Amino acid sequence: MNREWEVLSKQVTAIFQEIKERRPLIHMIPNGVSAALCADGMSALGARPLMAVDVMELEEIVLQSDAIVVNLGQLSQEKINASALALTCGAQYEKPLVLDPVGCGASQFRLHAVQELLALSWYGMVKGNRSEIYSIQKNKLTREGIDSVKDHELTVEIPEGRVYLATGCIDSILWNGGQIKLFGPCGTQKRHAYNIVGSGCLAGAVAGACYSVAGLLQKMEEKARKSQDSWEDKIRKQQNHARTAAIAASLGMTFALEQAEKEPGYGSAKIVLLNALDRLAGQEFQEWLLCAAEERRI
Repeated sequence: MNREWEVLSKQVTAIFQEIKERRPLIHMIPNGVSAALCADGMSALGARPLMAVDVMELEEIVLQSDAIVVNLGQLSQEKINASALALTCGAQYEKPLVLDPVGCGASQFRLHAVQELLALSWYGMVKGNRSEIYSIQKNKLTREGIDSVKDHELTVEIPEGRVYLATGCIDSILWNGGQIKLFGPCGTQKRHAYNIVGSGCLAGAVAGACYSVAGLLQKMEEKARKSQDSWEDKIRKQQNHARTAAIAASLGMTFALEQAEKEPGYGSAKIVLLNALDRLAGQEFQEWLLCAAEERRI
């Protein structure tokens, strides 16, 4: 195992342990289809989910939250307004922000809304499947619904201060001028575990939970340093935190989906998926990370 991966695997493990320890409050503007699974998944990690959607309370909720996840499933104009407010307030209070552009290549309405939200002034993570990230980068429809059917080519022309987590058989973490590719859970065949309704949304929720503590860990490491960060330093750090959180979320979800794939049925796979998220802070996941490196999957 190379030194870089050894350091990274320790960071990933520390993130899930920190979630268990700190129990961060994660505010999510949810997709009604997947809200229960996302709430259960965050709870299994050790985070505390909170799902508010009314603009009358959003600023108060954002202020007290440790991270904000905006999921654009079941999009409406009211949800667009709430999402814009959550992202704007979140940026003002320097909160970790995750935007999940669900099905943005399915209709002009969705794609236009996502591009408007991306045009706002905020830094953080965009988590989507390859089709959704491709639609954002090319500003074009793919007509693939919420699925990623084709292996779309992505670029590393990412706005400064943002990180894209593109999920698929190979997960890609992209930032301005760079990327990391992590082998996802797909084997030669895709079976029930990878078709669990809401598993993509769950990945966004997991990313939000990871992002909520990634910055805290770095602050602990830099506790002795007293210098004041410039605005550019803050943007750079926010991008680094988002990148580490995206890696952790990708690996955590891959582990959980692999465990779920061993189950013979859809319902039992869903339960195993949640149980696996509960075990990400333990020894089993640490050993899985070592095996993944030895198999040259990373």
